[in-house]
Amino acid sequence: MSQPVQSGKTTLLQKWLETKNAAGILTPDVNGKRVLYDVAEKKFYELELNENSGGIKVGKFEFNKDNFEVAKSILRKQKKYGLDWLVVDEVGKLEIERKEGLEPVITELIMHYKSEDAKGNLLLVIRDYLLDTAIEQYALQDAIVLDKAFFEESN
Repeated sequence: MSQPVQSGKTTLLQKWLETKNAAGILTPDVNGKRVLYDVAEKKFYELELNENSGGIKVGKFEFNKDNFEVAKSILRKQKKYGLDWLVVDEVGKLEIERKEGLEPVITELIMHYKSEDAKGNLLLVIRDYLLDTAIEQYALQDAIVLDKAFFEESN
């Protein structure tokens, strides 16, 4: 799925995932701060930190390094279960431009889901302005870009 910033991608996915055999991570805003949400465990982790907290800086935001490791662990573990959907919200500048954040797990997941061994679908949420770069960088020319309507109609 690829939509603009602050267009309701995560909220739409949360609702859609309620009825799916799925796992992965979402990054909703809770009380004005970005958090990490483990879909399978229904557990939240702090992601966005206060300024100058020693985290990973992306634009005006600062993120908890340790919880990126938690996110990577969640994704690595859940790819083994053969679920219908493994969701990664989101692949952004940190991964695409700086090879940080959820990397190298994003690359590992893409390789896994391109292989014959993979079951189910990998759903990557990518901001619209990064989509072409992500397709090129991760060799996703054969991927299907799902429109917002897919998730609305599936509910």
